Amino acid sequence: MIARATPALRVRDVSPAELLAWDEMVRRFANHRVVHTLAWVRSLEASGFGRAHFLVLEKSGEIVGCLPGLLSSVGPFRLFGSPPPASQSASMGPAFDESRLSTPELMEVLVPYLDRTLGVHHMEIMSPDLDPGTMLGLGFRGEPWPTYRVPLFPGNERGTLKGLKDSARRNVTRGIKQGLEVRFESDESFVDEHFEQIKEVYVRGGHAVNFGRQRVLQCFRAMRDAGNLLAVSVYLPNRVNIATGMFTIEGRELLLWTWAHRLKYRWHRPTELMTWTVMQRALANGCDTFDLMGLGDFKSKFGAELDNRKYRWIRSRYRWLSGMRDLAAKGLHWQQVLRGRAARWGATHRLDPITTLQEPSQMSSKLRLL
Repeated sequence: MIARATPALRVRDVSPAELLAWDEMVRRFANHRVVHTLAWVRSLEASGFGRAHFLVLEKSGEIVGCLPGLLSSVGPFRLFGSPPPASQSASMGPAFDESRLSTPELMEVLVPYLDRTLGVHHMEIMSPDLDPGTMLGLGFRGEPWPTYRVPLFPGNERGTLKGLKDSARRNVTRGIKQGLEVRFESDESFVDEHFEQIKEVYVRGGHAVNFGRQRVLQCFRAMRDAGNLLAVSVYLPNRVNIATGMFTIEGRELLLWTWAHRLKYRWHRPTELMTWTVMQRALANGCDTFDLMGLGDFKSKFGAELDNRKYRWIRSRYRWLSGMRDLAAKGLHWQQVLRGRAARWGATHRLDPITTLQEPSQMSSKLRLL
């Protein structure tokens, strides 16, 4: 029996003409998400996470995968993140045709290209679509990043609502009876209010906010201009803003990015009505899944199911470099905790809360905003 030669796979930088049609390319692949789009990657670049870099995977002259990421430097070391750590990205990694490209094939060409052609010393790739056995065999270390997902049923709003727990449905009804008004926002003034509410959430949990207003602003602008954004506020009848959230829609997926509410108005339970209103908009747009961006007991109210597929895969050219990365991440994490506790103490004593723009690798599962 004669073995058939498989078509050669190669990786290369995207051409200028292809970059103009980047979103059209990534949308060919069923596993693409909003984080693969040009707008999202450019928002990370504008937020200071590095220089955007776009790769394509080609087999028999046809593009079978795309990989966006960001390149940055720390001293003499070059880093590649898809996405970078603490960039508040749900995932990234390659978007590819799984019927024509396997994880072993993909990584066999990708790792040498990053190492030798781009001169990368440390790489991090977060994805739910890469085979764990292959990644471990190639020397990657996997950090699990589970999330909650809610199944949505386009054309069946009542069936989707029944998936919410009784307490969530009651709070939706209660909010409507109280006269709460949910508004979809497009003006950038939303960003200031939303970021203030986020800081309040972090202080309540004893953490300092792990990203800056600039990150929220760049995400808001990029997603709004690309048509992916659902920014939403909840108002009392007296026009006081008591809750805000940022969500995106891409393809058939609704994604929670950030949500928050004012502590003094928590008894109104505005988050349930806000989220259900966004889910209704997503259903109307044909979405069939809702990623709640991490864990947290509260999220289970929306009929969420645990999704354990996603890992952050980490590989350094030198083992000690991974150790330094982990040490730095732990140091930043404890810095956030200490500053957050100081902020909470200050708020309790009617002082201005302290915030920081440092970014740890992870927060507690209840507060984590990837």
